[in-house]
Amino acid sequence: MISLETLINNIDEALCLFDARLRLTFINKAGEEFFGRSFREMQDSTFTRLFPKAGGIAKLLRNSLKDGRSYNSKETELDIGRPLNVDLHIAPFYTPDKIGGVIICIRENRSISERDDYQFDHLLYLLGSIAHEIKNPLGGIKGAAQILRTNPSGPEAEECVNLILKEADRLNAVLLGYLTMTRLPRFQQINIHEAVEHAIKVMLAGINAEKIGLQKSYDPSLPCVMGDEGKLMQVFINLVKNAVEAMASVRHERVLTVSTRFSDEYMLTYSSSGKKSKKMKKQRWVVVSFADTGVGVPREDTGRIFMPFYTRKKKGSGLGLSLSKKIIKDHGGLIRVKNQDRGATFSVYLPIDPAIA
Repeated sequence: MISLETLINNIDEALCLFDARLRLTFINKAGEEFFGRSFREMQDSTFTRLFPKAGGIAKLLRNSLKDGRSYNSKETELDIGRPLNVDLHIAPFYTPDKIGGVIICIRENRSISERDDYQFDHLLYLLGSIAHEIKNPLGGIKGAAQILRTNPSGPEAEECVNLILKEADRLNAVLLGYLTMTRLPRFQQINIHEAVEHAIKVMLAGINAEKIGLQKSYDPSLPCVMGDEGKLMQVFINLVKNAVEAMASVRHERVLTVSTRFSDEYMLTYSSSGKKSKKMKKQRWVVVSFADTGVGVPREDTGRIFMPFYTRKKKGSGLGLSLSKKIIKDHGGLIRVKNQDRGATFSVYLPIDPAIA
């Protein structure tokens, strides 16, 4: 029989248990590797000693002890003698009759230098893609123009003119895609469910044609969000379209599940006014999810699907998801993708404005 401690020590994430005074009482092997120290060296150390610049996280731990609630914090910057970017899960630890402590689970993301290199690779890929997208139509236009110059009234003239017009339209589409990316959203109060419903109506013919079952799970208590309705609907339409296309070739049951909810994840943000010190606040989110039972996202593609022009579709432009990501980022939100047993789920996180919540 495998012991519980053995299982915990085989978890990839750093797992730390703090008592009610926020002193370390247990850490697994991944945690020792995370800190580069043994449990014996760190035992009974306070959270603030282990994380001297993480006052916001310490506050979440105290809240978890007090209220018995769990918290998540994504892409949080920490410093333990080296800069880190981590995902955190904080949960109360129960003894038989009360909350005896708090558990913090830490998953380290790419280091800052690695993320900078990764972003630079994205930039190189983008520049190469742009060059490729422009080079092909220009080559076709040049070839057709050369034929017209040598024989302007020959039998191929009309075909060459049509080719020039077609390739010019393709270049224009590429440029329009970039112009759309650069225009910032115009914010107003939006009922998120109305925007989602509009996207579904636009794609309903395609949903029905592929015989896809549609399930909806909406939280009616969600507040309005601040956003650009047209741009958000563009994102939702694209995600529904992608879900429909992902299920087109599967033989098992095809179901698209659209849901809305409050996120149980928090992001710590900081604001400052003039010479005043930075003030921490917790940012909550409205989450809109599109779950399909399609082919899923290949593991090697999960880091690339939001890159401009990256696509495995025969007739895809590769701009849909990159444009969607840009729009949501301009709204202060983010898009996440997660593979399920069957299919994938794309979740859009939009910040809740305290002024209208």
